[in-house]
Amino acid sequence: MRNLSWRPILTQIGVGCPVSLDADPDQKEQRRLAAGQDLLDGKRQADIAEGYGATRTTAHRWAHTVGTEGLDGLKSTRTNAGRPPKLDAENKQRLAELLQRGAQAHGWDTDLWTRKRVAQLIDRAFDVDYSPRHCSRILHEIGFRPVKPKRVANEKDEAEKQRWLAEEAGELKKT
Repeated sequence: MRNLSWRPILTQIGVGCPVSLDADPDQKEQRRLAAGQDLLDGKRQADIAEGYGATRTTAHRWAHTVGTEGLDGLKSTRTNAGRPPKLDAENKQRLAELLQRGAQAHGWDTDLWTRKRVAQLIDRAFDVDYSPRHCSRILHEIGFRPVKPKRVANEKDEAEKQRWLAEEAGELKKT
C-alpha cells in the first residue's frame, strides 16, 4: 500500500473522508472536484478511490468525466432535484399556527390531533390533498411529535380515593 500524502486535502477543504451518502451535495461536489484535480495531477485511480473513500468504479467514472468534460463535468448539474413540495415553508408555518389553536377550534369534538384530522385540515386550509401517513412527515418537519395519551379511568375521583384511604382502607388491614 502506498503512502498517500495527499489525503489531508480533504480536511483542508472541509469535506471529510469518506463522504457519507447523506452528505451535503456541496460536500460531495467538493470531494469530486478535489479528486478530479488529483486525477489531472497524475494520481492513480486506485489511489484516488482509496483516498477519497470511493469505489474504483466511481474513480474510473470521475477520470472518464474529467477526460471528456474537464473539471466542470464533475460539478453538480441538479439543483433542488425532485418534485417541489405542495406546502412551502410559509404554509407549513401557517399550518403549525393552525394546529396550535387546537382541534376544537377547527370543529372537532375533542382537542386531539390525529393524522387523519391533520390531513383534513390541510385539505380545508390549503386545498392540498395529503395522505394521513404523509402528514406524519410534515408534522415531524414542523416540530410536532406523537404523544401517547395517559390512561386515566373515567370514574377516577381523587377526593373519593382519599376519603376511602382514610376511612375504609384501615378496616381491611390484617390484625
